[in-house]
Amino acid sequence: MANFQPKHILCPIDFSEHSAAALGVAGGLTKAFGAEVIVLHAERLEAPVYFTAAQTKALRAQLRRSARAARAFVADFAGKHLPEDLSRTIVLVEGDPVQAVLRAIKDLRVGLLVMGTHGRTGLARIRLGSVTESVLRQVRTPVVTVGPHIKPVAGLRAIRRVLCPANFGYLARLACEYAAAIAEKLSAELSVVHDEEGAPEAGRTLEEIRQLVCDWLPAEVRSRCTVKEVVRQGHAAQQIVAEAKESRADLIVVGAHPRSFLGTILFGSTTEFVIRNATCPVLSVIHKKTLAPHIRRARQDQGR
Repeated sequence: MANFQPKHILCPIDFSEHSAAALGVAGGLTKAFGAEVIVLHAERLEAPVYFTAAQTKALRAQLRRSARAARAFVADFAGKHLPEDLSRTIVLVEGDPVQAVLRAIKDLRVGLLVMGTHGRTGLARIRLGSVTESVLRQVRTPVVTVGPHIKPVAGLRAIRRVLCPANFGYLARLACEYAAAIAEKLSAELSVVHDEEGAPEAGRTLEEIRQLVCDWLPAEVRSRCTVKEVVRQGHAAQQIVAEAKESRADLIVVGAHPRSFLGTILFGSTTEFVIRNATCPVLSVIHKKTLAPHIRRARQDQGR
């Protein structure tokens, strides 16, 4: 059974509405778990190529003098979206935001990452240009993504209803364990949703399918929180998003299945669709054993 008890929750910000919404989610989870929230802002500051060595040196000296004001600005932004009594650390770094997040996860022993995402489409989506999606390629820490349909709320975002899709696979079972741990900690209700794409198999009713979900769900999950089984029909990703909206879910927990594509690590299409379209935050659980072979394959592809 997953023992999900994050002590350090990392929330990178860029002062956008998306990161403001992410702070509200991170704050709620931080309070629930009695953890510390780490607010990170990374800025990549590069001198123009035409600067002389002296000009570059002077620019960096000026930036160092401005660091105190910058830290105060980050602290002020965090203070607008987090309660005063919440344990927090402000981290301000110069450098590539993606690498700054990955280093912080390692150096600060982060147990949960919360990030806002802009949900880009078209060419930007194919290239995964945003910081959030670049981090998702590489990270093994559980990640809560706060999508483009989620607006900041006054105070901490409460989590009373947790939704977890169930396709009877190993990753789905792992996701259910994480979902149960969160639901237990927050005294929330857990909805386990199974989707039948197309008509049910001959001789099997929806009620019988619901019973299969009940039988598949580990007893340890059921013992930790109130559980409701839901069966829907249609396209899996669309049904997950629709059920979350209709039931007013506050958090979706999914087992993220990475795939190798053009030498990069991508999530499966269902998880990606849910992250981009959900009306509530999405916690993606990536298992190390699942991610490792895809990383090795990607490195081999890059070496050819």
